[in-house]
Amino acid sequence: MSCVPVPMSTASIRIPILHHSGYSWIAQYRDYTTARHREATVVPWADRVVGRVGLAGLYSSAIDRPTVDTGRLNARRERMRKQHIGKVVIVGLALLNIVLWLVMLPLPALDSLYILYFTAEVFASTAVILIACALVLITRLAFLEPYFGGLDRMYQTHKQLAMTAFLLLVAHFLLIPDTEVTALGKSLGVLAMVGMLILILITIAPRVPVVSRLLHLPYHRWRISHKLLGLLFIIGVVHHVTAGPISARTVPGLYMMAFAGVGVLAYGYKQILARWLEPYRPHLVERVNRLNGTCVEVVLRPAAERIHYRAGQFVFIYFADEPDLREPHPFTVSSAPHEQHLRLTIKGSGDWTRHLLHHLKPGAVAAVHGGFGMFHHGDGGRHQVWIAGGIGVTPFLSWVRALEGRPAVDVDFFWGVHSEEDAVFLHEFQAVAHAHNNFRVHVRYAVREGNWSAAEIAQRAGGQLTDRFIYMCGPMGMMEALTGQFRRMGVPAGQIRYEEFNFR
Repeated sequence: MSCVPVPMSTASIRIPILHHSGYSWIAQYRDYTTARHREATVVPWADRVVGRVGLAGLYSSAIDRPTVDTGRLNARRERMRKQHIGKVVIVGLALLNIVLWLVMLPLPALDSLYILYFTAEVFASTAVILIACALVLITRLAFLEPYFGGLDRMYQTHKQLAMTAFLLLVAHFLLIPDTEVTALGKSLGVLAMVGMLILILITIAPRVPVVSRLLHLPYHRWRISHKLLGLLFIIGVVHHVTAGPISARTVPGLYMMAFAGVGVLAYGYKQILARWLEPYRPHLVERVNRLNGTCVEVVLRPAAERIHYRAGQFVFIYFADEPDLREPHPFTVSSAPHEQHLRLTIKGSGDWTRHLLHHLKPGAVAAVHGGFGMFHHGDGGRHQVWIAGGIGVTPFLSWVRALEGRPAVDVDFFWGVHSEEDAVFLHEFQAVAHAHNNFRVHVRYAVREGNWSAAEIAQRAGGQLTDRFIYMCGPMGMMEALTGQFRRMGVPAGQIRYEEFNFR
């Protein structure tokens, strides 16, 4: 492990991409959004969960536990009530589009050509609405997080909307009659369709081994290609206008065009304004601690205002002065919110992270935006199971480092790593376990013992898991497999929580 401190003043640190003289309104708006982000992600949660005792109440002494339990129950109800609202609203907006078509544009009797046009345009207009919503979701607007269950769920919903819209567009092209459509309109439609097909292939490539080998894209190149979705959306809208739709100057047509405008604005904000308006904060890399051959701990000192985050949340970070590290990447914060320094534990698993592993040096300037995510055990029950796979230990590490006194909940912590070399923070968990008998650590080394199963976890945790709240972070395959096993054991779906970091 190497720790190289750098005695450097932070007064002169600058991130060129974030500072633009003469744009005071941008700075004011950025400060405003920072305050709104803090309000949306930190303050309400603290008020709901811990009430008068603050964040430390989650780990308070027995005298405070009734207050914590009441707050935890209320927070859980509030979270469960909100987390599906976003999807319900999107489905409602799409269904309203269909209702408007049926009510405002009734079908002429037995006119088969008109029926084909009608059905094809219903599919196309619904696709426009879904893509517009998908473009809004990737703006990372903090106030939307509670209504989808966290930013990771927003990104998953974004992918689901794009896939559904693509299928609707395929149906549109199969149904639309080849009649009097302008050459420009037809060409734009074909271009948008082919572009969408390519993006879909790029999106599913990491999940299909054969396609992944044929079409391997590093994250930064994938991210650049994904920016084309907004351009294809605009091309599709122009195709709709130039193709002479039957919904022109009707209520359904205006409804669709309103969403087209929202989608274009969201795309413009994300690609043009976000770099100035999103509250990225400059940080100095103070130390790069090399934990083993594949992992580093990056210790960052804020150059000005600290970011606000909860234990277990993640941030986006990039390095403006490093050509290969300029694309923002998400990483879970492994430090506790009360620490003065921000700590990120990063494994070199892709091109970006491997470059960081081998080339990042103390003194580099980083831009950090966050925190994001709603992965926290504070609204869980009194008996919990935490399960980490490999580098997925980082949110649990943050939770443990945030402990102030005896844990207020009973925890069985399970960690699966490849070998002893990978269990780099095991001593911190064991220290908590040695100090408090309501925190127990179970470690398995896959190279010798294989992976954890739900049955083994249940046996180690006391036999019955139906009254436990289960929190997982690790490879998606691990979490999906264990979720299925827990569900078959009778654990309610609402008691199983995990966060997916595969944003592709």
